[in-house]
Amino acid sequence: MARTWPVTRKKRAMLSVFDHVAGPVSSLLLREKAPPLVPVKKILVLELWHMGDVILATPVLQCLRSMYPDARITLLAKDHARELLEGSGLVDDIVTFDFPWTAMSAKYNPSRYDRAAISNVVRKLRSEEFDLSLDCRMDLRSNILTRSIGVKRRVGYDFGGGGFLLTDALPAPPADQHKVDDWIGLLAPLRDSAPGKVPSVPDPLLAVSEKEKAEATEMLLASDITGDDVVVGIHPGGSHEAKRWSVDNFAEVGRLLGERHRVRLIVFVDPEGSGSGMKTGNDALFVRTSIREMMALFTRCDLVICNDSGPMHAAAALGVPVVAIFRTGNPQAYGPRGLNHAVVGEGAEWGSTSDVALDDVMAACDAALSRAGV
Repeated sequence: MARTWPVTRKKRAMLSVFDHVAGPVSSLLLREKAPPLVPVKKILVLELWHMGDVILATPVLQCLRSMYPDARITLLAKDHARELLEGSGLVDDIVTFDFPWTAMSAKYNPSRYDRAAISNVVRKLRSEEFDLSLDCRMDLRSNILTRSIGVKRRVGYDFGGGGFLLTDALPAPPADQHKVDDWIGLLAPLRDSAPGKVPSVPDPLLAVSEKEKAEATEMLLASDITGDDVVVGIHPGGSHEAKRWSVDNFAEVGRLLGERHRVRLIVFVDPEGSGSGMKTGNDALFVRTSIREMMALFTRCDLVICNDSGPMHAAAALGVPVVAIFRTGNPQAYGPRGLNHAVVGEGAEWGSTSDVALDDVMAACDAALSRAGV
C-alpha cells in the first residue's frame, strides 16, 4: 500500500492498544448493525491532504461515476481540490476544510484545533445522510471522521487503527502498490451490488477548457513562443525540502536542453519562490501562476521536468510527458501514472534522501523528447 505516514513500532503499538480498548467499548455503546444493501444515492469520498493526493483519487471518482451513474458524489478535501477538479465532471460537490492533522508542520499544536469549526463541518456532512464513503488514507482519524459523519456504509483499509469503525475494513494491500491501485481496491466489496458497469482501471484525469488553453497560448506568444517551438516546462518546487532537487541542477538541465534541442523553457516559480533565480543561460519564460493557469500552460508543453509533487501529477493527468525526480519517498507508490513518463531516482525512506545524478535526468529528458519526435 502507498503508505502516507511513517510506520514506527511505537505508533503501531499505540494504535494496537487503542483498537483493543476502544473496539469492544464501541461495539457496546454504538450497537451498530451491518448496513443493509440499500440504493446508493449519496457518496462521500475523503482526500484531506495534498494536490497530488487529490489527483491520484480521480481514477476512483471516474469508476464511481460509472458504477453509480445516478448517485451524487461529494468530495471532502482542501481548497485546492476546487481548482484541480474544475470542469472535470467527476464530483457534484466539494466540501472544503483544512483539518489540522494534515499540516506539514505543527500538526499537533492544540491552537490549530478549532473544535467548533470541525464540529460544524461534521454536522453539515452528517445532515447529508450519505449512503457510502470511501477513504484511502489508512488513518485512525479518518475512520473516526467517517463514523462521526454517520455514513451508512464506510469502506476503508484496516491499517493504522480504528478498523472497527468501518463497515467494510479491507486487509492492507502490498507496501509498494501504487496509490491509484489502493483507491481502486476499495471498490472490491461494491462490484457485485453496483447498478452500473465496473470499468477497467483508468489513469488520473484533469480537464482544461479551450478558453484556458487559448489564454495560455496568448501568454506564450507574448514571449515569442509559438506552436513551432519545442516547449519544456521546469517546475523545481516540492512540498518540503527533502523532495527538492537542486535548483542549480534544474538550471543546468534547462541550459543543456537549449543547446541540444533548441527548446524554449517555461520555469514555473512555486509559491515559496523556488526557481525564481534560476540561471538557464537562454531566454526562459518565468511564470508565477494559479493552479488553473499552471495546468493550462502544461498542456502547451512537450515535456515537464519536476520533483515528486502535485504539479508532477497534474501534468501527467493532463497527458503531458513527465520526467519526475525522486530524492525521497516511494516512486513505485507515488510515481506519475500513465504512458510516456519517466522516474529518475530511487527515492528513500521517511526522513532520508538519495542522490539523483544530473546525467540520469538528462538521459531521461533526451529520451522523452526523442519519443515526442524532437
